[in-house]
Amino acid sequence: MKFKDISLNAKTTVKDCTDFAVKGITNICSLYGPRPCGEESEKKAQETMLEELKAFSDEVRRETFKANPDAFMSFVPIAGSCCIGAGAINLLASSKKPKAALASLALIGGGVASLAGEFLFYKKMLDPFFKEKESGNVIAVRKATGETKRRIIISGHTDSAPEWTYTYKFGSHGSYVVLIPAISGLIYTAATSVTALTKKNSRTAKKMALGQLGFLPAFASLYKFTNNKRYVEGANDDLSGCYVASAVLKYLSDNNIAFENTEVIAMLAGGEEAGLRGSKAFFEAHPEYLSDGVETVFISADTIRDEEFMMIYEKDMTGMVKNDKRVCDLLKRAGERNGKDIPVGTIPLGSTDAAAASQAGIAAASIVAMDPSPAKYYHTRLDTADILVPECIEKVIGIILDAVFDFDENGIG
Repeated sequence: MKFKDISLNAKTTVKDCTDFAVKGITNICSLYGPRPCGEESEKKAQETMLEELKAFSDEVRRETFKANPDAFMSFVPIAGSCCIGAGAINLLASSKKPKAALASLALIGGGVASLAGEFLFYKKMLDPFFKEKESGNVIAVRKATGETKRRIIISGHTDSAPEWTYTYKFGSHGSYVVLIPAISGLIYTAATSVTALTKKNSRTAKKMALGQLGFLPAFASLYKFTNNKRYVEGANDDLSGCYVASAVLKYLSDNNIAFENTEVIAMLAGGEEAGLRGSKAFFEAHPEYLSDGVETVFISADTIRDEEFMMIYEKDMTGMVKNDKRVCDLLKRAGERNGKDIPVGTIPLGSTDAAAASQAGIAAASIVAMDPSPAKYYHTRLDTADILVPECIEKVIGIILDAVFDFDENGIG
């Protein structure tokens, strides 16, 4: 059974499913607005989507998990504080107590460790220091009619992000205007510490210590990098992915399509913007996906808007995690059959829920359609339902449906 053959006589078309998705996204944004991880608005939005999915699924549930959502982006101001503190110590070390520069290096190391732990590796490094909240994942299952031999999970995330101040104020490259000087300042401050230790009480050490003052504005700007008092609506990032996943089940249900040996799951994750906490919790709660002998594939649909930038991510988590080439190929073939040659590449900054699946040992990849600059609307108040691009959503729904039919017939090899 091939998707292109079914689609010719489908009662409910991909266009109909796109209309459902756009209407659903608009409704969620209107009813609940921003949806921080662990807040009531996220829960209510999930409950609404769960009720919708009941019509298309054999089984729907919401699984809760604990998260510390304020921890994830806290590495930015923490790194800034570490650099400011290190600079102050270096002023002392350069003229009176050179050994104090060891404490400066320790502070810099702490800042780098918080960045690496939370952002590069998405570990719960800072989580114990922040308030714990309850979030959840919505799981909708369309079961196989016979023995389950294959399982495909389509995922989007339900939570939205705190606004990135400088992206909103200065556009796509606004955050780099702050981050590049701050990173340069970190390197300079570390070099100053080393100079204070190796060239004790020297003129060079003193001049370098004074030079640190020039980086104070860059370090101070990190305190405003995210605006935790203003969360965005996240219509595109990532209600679009949630409704792509839901639309896949709607298409199958409305057209009375049930695979004999393939189970299809929509997994709407909470806490992605808090460090992939929902998807990580999902795989921790379901070790059977690795042990039950069912061939399992995970596809993350994230920010489906800018078709000209559509990409399949083979490397995730800022290139630190390798996704499964076979899943990338599955999506690539589906794209070609739907008239779209989708490039395969590496996510330049950040991560998708596919990385959590790959880390758990599940064959996974992600499909994203967003300007990686990043887009002006990325993590800003501009990410509203008014800027949805239905044509792009329709294209991705078709591609993922095609991949589902391909997987049912051929697996991933």
